[in-house]
Amino acid sequence: MFSYDRDLLIDHLDLWLDSKRVKEFGFISHGHTDHIARHKKIICSEPTADFIKIRLKNPNYQPLKYNQPCQINGAEITLHPAGHILGSSQIKIKSDGISLLYTGDFRISPARTVEAFEYVESDILIMETTFGLPHYKFPSRESMEAELLELCSSALKAGKTPVIFAYTLGKGQEALKIISDAGLPVAADYSILQFIPIFQKYGIEFGKFTTCKKTDLAEKVNILPVQARYQKGFRNSNDKFTIYLSGWGIDKSAQFRLGVNKVLPLSDHADYDELIQLVETIKPQKVYCTHGFDQFVDSLNNAGYKAELLK
Repeated sequence: MFSYDRDLLIDHLDLWLDSKRVKEFGFISHGHTDHIARHKKIICSEPTADFIKIRLKNPNYQPLKYNQPCQINGAEITLHPAGHILGSSQIKIKSDGISLLYTGDFRISPARTVEAFEYVESDILIMETTFGLPHYKFPSRESMEAELLELCSSALKAGKTPVIFAYTLGKGQEALKIISDAGLPVAADYSILQFIPIFQKYGIEFGKFTTCKKTDLAEKVNILPVQARYQKGFRNSNDKFTIYLSGWGIDKSAQFRLGVNKVLPLSDHADYDELIQLVETIKPQKVYCTHGFDQFVDSLNNAGYKAELLK
């Protein structure tokens, strides 16, 4: 039903899934740049189409509503919320009595700026398994939000400038909503704010915020793209408290590797328990794993599932 050569191809539909190489016909699961290519024809969710319009010039896309069946060459295609970022989608393909589900990047636990994840039954499951080792178990979202707010509040009280480094799409807006909803003074870089109208279009509102001015960061929380931490003045600065949002914060080395004061494991990916939970809930006949570890595949096979890592 599918083949794999660095990218996934649904053979009988000539449909590529999240290919990073330009194809005739491609599905884009979400708006992160490492999943986008200028395919000649694109299918995606409606929010993802809005993000693509910012990131690609004049894309040829066919946006689909969630759970809206679409017929392509005798196959039925539906998109379902993946819980990764706003508009992120799983794609289910039913053809000749067999169903295939590709999750793309996903997260089961809820967050403030994304649609709730949806479980979808399928015979074949192709799943992203980035954090597929047992020690990647993330704290609750509530505890991570509380810790983020405490770190920022304490820094401000101590006369330091809190600086949050986050991806420009997804975690940047989530951090802005957490901070602004709490009423803390906050500013964000334009690279993050340019997407805010799309979030508002789909009913996600924010508290008060301003545009970040790098010459005036004091007395407020600042949300900047992750690349900004390499700019002159951010490393070894005594007047700033720097926070990086990443699931890799579970690793003790992350703080030093990323060059910040604190790494919070606030992730937009599923952790190990959620990866297992997905398989146990769907109970597919076969599981194919991407972006993960051999050990996770071994754990699925040991649990009685048929699993394989796509390399």
